[in-house]
Amino acid sequence: MKKLIITLIILLNLSLFAQDNSQWILNKASLYVDNDLYYSQDNSYSAGERISLSFYIPQENYTLYQLLGNNDIQTDSYIDFSLTSQIYTPTDISKYDLIQEDRPYVGWSYIETIVSKVSKDELRSLSLKLGIIGKASGAEWLQTHLHSLGNFDDVNGWDNQLENELGINLAYTQKWRYELQSYKGFQSTIIPFVSAELGNIAINATGGFTSRFGWNIPKDFGVSTINMGAQTSTSIYGYNKDYLNKNWCFSFNFSAAGSAVAKDIFTDGNTFNSSHSVEKENFVGYYAFGASLRYKNYILDFMETHNTKQFKLEKKSHTVGTIVLTYIF
Repeated sequence: MKKLIITLIILLNLSLFAQDNSQWILNKASLYVDNDLYYSQDNSYSAGERISLSFYIPQENYTLYQLLGNNDIQTDSYIDFSLTSQIYTPTDISKYDLIQEDRPYVGWSYIETIVSKVSKDELRSLSLKLGIIGKASGAEWLQTHLHSLGNFDDVNGWDNQLENELGINLAYTQKWRYELQSYKGFQSTIIPFVSAELGNIAINATGGFTSRFGWNIPKDFGVSTINMGAQTSTSIYGYNKDYLNKNWCFSFNFSAAGSAVAKDIFTDGNTFNSSHSVEKENFVGYYAFGASLRYKNYILDFMETHNTKQFKLEKKSHTVGTIVLTYIF
């Protein structure tokens, strides 16, 4: 049955993105690395890696893009493909036994397709994640070997991880962009956003904003962490190559958001099997700050994200660092 479902989803994707005399132009390639070891932690959302390719579509005739609207104004279209792996662990990774009062061990590996439409001041995107949690995700193997290579503490509790489960999640994101008046060559932008996610991995609704202040800020919708959509600084309409007009740009960035959470498999446990779980917080938030630096075709982003408690028994909030390396083609 699982193989049948996967086959149907793949066929559906192929039909939705079937080309009609359209051309995809490789726009950006990005590598994301999330880790809490930057802050001498190794628990909760412990690590994440993502490889992403973004394509610009000069003329699209895809049925799916019509769902994103914006058909009465001028827009550009993009499609992103990515491969992502994320790891969640309890606080005490030295214990072999199940820790009832702490979150489960779980890995989540998935492929994702994101389609986006952008105008001068608005972005709309729809994404589909398809992957697996449990031992088949490879998280146990990856974390165990990385800790061994890096001479870090042994991780002993993976025998208690969640069972294998196919994961399917659909997400919608909308952003608005407001460019404030420049001052002596410095610019600032504010980017409010809302998003909603539905599937057996997560069900939630989120609202927040990103603000930036700097020199030669690109005309785009900013970069976000893996957990906040992992969008690769999509340009506004008509500015696909705006990045390359000037050699240097930099900015200081700040973000904040809150989510209402109906389901979180990383605390709730398996959807269809009995498993370890903890009582989640239904309302969570985060704030993040960092900086972006670009030289010609290369972009380096760093973000430090502070999350509120994700479940009732969690003793304190959690901090994760994110590094994003991007190349513009």
